[in-house]
Amino acid sequence: MAQADGTEKRRVPAIERAVAVMNLLADSPRPLGVSDIARDLGLPKSSVHGICETLADLDLLRLGPTGYGPGPRPLRWGSAYLARTSLVQEFQTQVARDSLLSDYTVTLSTLDGPNVVYLACHNADKPLGFTFQSGQNLPAVFTATGKAMLAALPPEDRRARLSGPWHAPFTRNSVADAAAFEAQLPRWRALGYAMDNGEIREGMICLGAAVLNADRRPVAGIAISLTAAEARPEVCETLGRVIVAVAARLAQY
Repeated sequence: MAQADGTEKRRVPAIERAVAVMNLLADSPRPLGVSDIARDLGLPKSSVHGICETLADLDLLRLGPTGYGPGPRPLRWGSAYLARTSLVQEFQTQVARDSLLSDYTVTLSTLDGPNVVYLACHNADKPLGFTFQSGQNLPAVFTATGKAMLAALPPEDRRARLSGPWHAPFTRNSVADAAAFEAQLPRWRALGYAMDNGEIREGMICLGAAVLNADRRPVAGIAISLTAAEARPEVCETLGRVIVAVAARLAQY
């Protein structure tokens, strides 16, 4: 099948078959056995057996006494999609209606392993020497939203995300290692927001707060960025309170 630019899409038949199985079971009013699935989809029983066992091991399917049915993991994916979609829309609404926010660069991001990925960005006209972009990835340990979200995670989850080699520093201010990072966390928890003090780019200060779900786990982070010249203590204190309040409003979505 050709794409819009004329190149051919590279499809993976095994994934297509797995999705076909999941779609069949999602539409079925009852669990189905391997023989039923193979017959309905016109696939070899041996292939269906391997697909179902793999999907069950991944919590995408559940095996019961009478056959396979949908598992719990797709609920997590669906919830994440819906949450992020509504979060992005509400983020844009909040920035548009708040003159204080619209004067600054404001970003919405989420954790992706040891990184943050930016979901939405409002880049102000004020020069920061750095432009955020949707889809951009940065090391979570150097960013304000990453610090805030990691601080809100259970220790074992945080350690698992940061178990790989430490990212090379972006600036002389970038936190040097896991021990130094852990030492910062009590301050961020006490403040309710975290700070990137020139760790992504020297001269740029970011304040970030975690957006928490009903289980108090971070689903996103919102940050406001300013220049070091602007970042007087009283300004940071005011903007820190603002960003915490915005994160609380976004948590409702």
